[in-house]
Amino acid sequence: MNINPQIEEIFKDFEVDGVFIPIAFLNYYGKSDVYLTYYTWLEQSQEFHDDDYHASISYATIDIFSKTNFKNILASVKQKLKENGFTWIDNSPETYEPEIGFYHVAVNFYIEGTSD
Repeated sequence: MNINPQIEEIFKDFEVDGVFIPIAFLNYYGKSDVYLTYYTWLEQSQEFHDDDYHASISYATIDIFSKTNFKNILASVKQKLKENGFTWIDNSPETYEPEIGFYHVAVNFYIEGTSD
């Protein structure tokens, strides 16, 4: 199940505290002081019967990059995912990446669906 279009639709007009936050697949090439990237890291079949699978599960990550405190962004990302049927798994450790000058945290989640 390709969830990329769904993620892009959910976050296309994403704002937190009045600030628009762009999202991009894998890499962001803009100049915003805060942005999201995302990727899918596992798609798996489920519910096998009649010699076929009838459901799937897709795991993905949204990376939050911000030059300032990202806690409100993190809470909003998790809420937006929940509102759209995704289940939050966990977050990565919160880090600062000096080579790019951004704070960074990854949000891991999944969604179950019917077979394609």
